[in-house]
Amino acid sequence: MELIPDLLKKNVQSLTMCQASPCKNDCKETYFLVLLRSMKKTILASVFVLLQLISCTKKSAEPTVWIYTSLYKDTVSDIQPQLEKEFPGVKFNFYQAGSEDVAAKVQAEDLAGKIQADILIFSDRFWFEGMTEQDKLLSYKPTNFDKVGTTFKQPNGAYTTVSFPITVLAYNSESIPEKDAPKTFKELTDSKWKGKISTGSPLASGTAFTSVAFLAKSYGWNYFKDLRKNDLIAEGGNSGVVRRLQSKERPIGIVLMENILRLSTSDPRIKYKVPEDGAIIQSNILAIVKKDGEHTLQKKITDWFFSAKGQAAMAKSFMYPSVPGNADPAGAPQFALILKTAPVWSDTFLKETMQSRDKIKDEFTKIIF
Repeated sequence: MELIPDLLKKNVQSLTMCQASPCKNDCKETYFLVLLRSMKKTILASVFVLLQLISCTKKSAEPTVWIYTSLYKDTVSDIQPQLEKEFPGVKFNFYQAGSEDVAAKVQAEDLAGKIQADILIFSDRFWFEGMTEQDKLLSYKPTNFDKVGTTFKQPNGAYTTVSFPITVLAYNSESIPEKDAPKTFKELTDSKWKGKISTGSPLASGTAFTSVAFLAKSYGWNYFKDLRKNDLIAEGGNSGVVRRLQSKERPIGIVLMENILRLSTSDPRIKYKVPEDGAIIQSNILAIVKKDGEHTLQKKITDWFFSAKGQAAMAKSFMYPSVPGNADPAGAPQFALILKTAPVWSDTFLKETMQSRDKIKDEFTKIIF
């Protein structure tokens, strides 16, 4: 900060020399005016530098939190202002994409030497298990951690399920009357549904991968061979399944219930059924990336997601809250009813799927693509 005094000293020294010199008065006057103008420019330049320094200091002092998530854009738009109100002065940045794209971005950043994300929220539990094994996630037990079901969290708090998206069967009621709509996942192998079914790809969607893992465990890979005979389309994520439902390109879909509930007023033609052989409970995970420092702010933000406000935000987006006692999504059946028939997230299933993760993707690719 010695910049301004040094500049002024030089000009003052020049002025003193002028006054002591033997040159004529008009010469002195001219030189004096030139010197004043120079000093004026110096002062203005110095003020500009000061303002820039102050501005930079102010910006660097503003804490910034990056949240990487597969939550839908309208959910992010709803959550962000709530977080900004709850944590004034904090700048929230979101990276929003499909689960596999989010995972790929984090892995690329890790290979580059620094993960930008502070908090992760998406639905590929098996990926989070891998990150836990690599010690990339902070062990933290947020508000209401003890209330979240044991099978839906990492015991040491490396990650915790913040909400439950549910995979169901959906259909376009203009093409398929309710009485004729398929009632089970198993029924989709019937030849009468040939050319009518679509789902997301397990290569692009975390929820699609989980669905494939559970269905392969329940029915074996012959189930997918039969779906291939029925010309199953497996492409993109859940939004792609919805587009094919609406266009009637594929009037039956394996898709998240939240996608269909969002259409209850804008496109009531699209209906859903909870499969009699069990809806698939997805685990929407929240975790804090381990970095240097105390993670105080990240912990407080995580607590918010598991508070009544954060859980209400999940329900508003048509996902079931992970903390018992919070209201179910509007228009959805009671979560207790879903649990009765849903396949179980056992430790054995989690470990087996972790070990065969790549094999599952390869087998699906070989059969369907």
